[in-house]
Amino acid sequence: MPRLNLNAQVDKTNSSLELVLPLVSSILSFTLGLGVTTGITFLSISPGRVLAQIPSAESNLPKVKMLFVNPSVGNNSSGNGSESAPLQTITQALQVASPNTMIMLSPGTYSAETGEVFPLNLKPGVAIHGDPLSKGEGIIIQGGGRFLSRRFGGQNVTIVGVEQSELRGVTVTNPHPRGYGLWIESSNPVIANNTFTGSTQDGISLTGDSAPQIRQNHFHRNGANGMTIGGDSQPEVRENVFEETGFGINITQNAAPVVALNQIQNNRAGIIVQANARPILRNNLIQGNREDGLVAIAQAIPNLGTIAEPGGNEFRNNTRHDINASAAKEMIPAAGNNLSQNRIAGKVDFNAQTAPAANIPQRSTVASRTIPTNEQITVATSSQSNQSQMNYVNIDPNIIEFTAPQLATRSATPPAGESPLLSPTQRTAYLPPARVQPGVRYRVVVNVTNDRERNIVRNLAPDAFPTIRQGRRVMQVGVFSDRNNADDMINVLNSNGLNTIIEPLN
Repeated sequence: MPRLNLNAQVDKTNSSLELVLPLVSSILSFTLGLGVTTGITFLSISPGRVLAQIPSAESNLPKVKMLFVNPSVGNNSSGNGSESAPLQTITQALQVASPNTMIMLSPGTYSAETGEVFPLNLKPGVAIHGDPLSKGEGIIIQGGGRFLSRRFGGQNVTIVGVEQSELRGVTVTNPHPRGYGLWIESSNPVIANNTFTGSTQDGISLTGDSAPQIRQNHFHRNGANGMTIGGDSQPEVRENVFEETGFGINITQNAAPVVALNQIQNNRAGIIVQANARPILRNNLIQGNREDGLVAIAQAIPNLGTIAEPGGNEFRNNTRHDINASAAKEMIPAAGNNLSQNRIAGKVDFNAQTAPAANIPQRSTVASRTIPTNEQITVATSSQSNQSQMNYVNIDPNIIEFTAPQLATRSATPPAGESPLLSPTQRTAYLPPARVQPGVRYRVVVNVTNDRERNIVRNLAPDAFPTIRQGRRVMQVGVFSDRNNADDMINVLNSNGLNTIIEPLN
């Protein structure tokens, strides 16, 4: 079947990503168990643009308190939340947790049978951590309870997100009728490295003016949608997998998310965009969906790319259409994507110069950001009105590995005559051959000895988290299936004076 490469010869400029460091993630993740008294001074806590400055030695942050929970051997009466005397339920841990607390979950099922009371309402400044590396395998939060939404009335929900909270490394499932795994309403939690599966309605539902970060999660076999994004929400949805559900992502009302670097596959339909929604879609792989890859309805205008900022989305093997805009009233901008010419329905502009912006109150700047492609890690300076010079970090998302769009073949150099200014998907095809051994992954960890080193690790790898190696607390930066990628990360860390270790995992 003939395919169009619609972004060849397109120049891209100012390709950069301002490192987004949510307040709770920065405070909690890199201070765990290491006696931290200094951290990042936040000069702006807008969820769409957080600029961080390494503070002087006089700047202090509260130490992080840790609460351990074990549904099998924990006890809410006699336990004090220490590692040797854990609590039994997340419910109790949330009741006693104060700001700057990390709740550490042991493997097991957390349900009504083990004493949980649903929904679990997260708390500001409190993080729940299970096993981010496995996306919560064996750490299951299962159940649901009545939640009264300000916009939708009574709902059955497992977990409710709130401002400055964090959820990492758990599996969330709600088997109740019309059950939602996670409900986020006008709040900005960090949701990363989790599995959302088996909920009868949605894995996650967003409404209000929410602007959370939803990164590197696995959405699998939920009843209606992997995720619904509604209201005036402007989340950043990156590096997730949505598969085997009704609609992978349902975007509605006035929502304007950034949806980037995701795999959306083997659903009934990949992405549904309806009402007045204005999502920005960049560098996603949308494949194998039983009906359409992307559907646009009514006044919805998904931004699939312009000449100045090509989309880089890859459409493959969707049964009916790659893009179905037959029910859309507006022209869909779609410059710079890889798709099949005979799988397009409706008004689609492959040479779009501009794309309409969302016309909603700007709680954050997330909907107007440029999505990065392949920039190197750099440290730069920027200034804003009424603020002094600030340090921020531009991160290459391809260095920290995740399941993302990949072409099947690789060659060492582009074909003769091709422009070197290729889309991210095209560039992937011309990377050096991967050094992959079947069944082997490579873990990169950093021995950190002081606050300065912890701050550097978190700036270079915002998803790094504390863990234990050979009885010592370290920061785990990532696990890689390609040794080249692991070596790239090690070079970056070592060049910043860090003591880095790589070890194979079978």
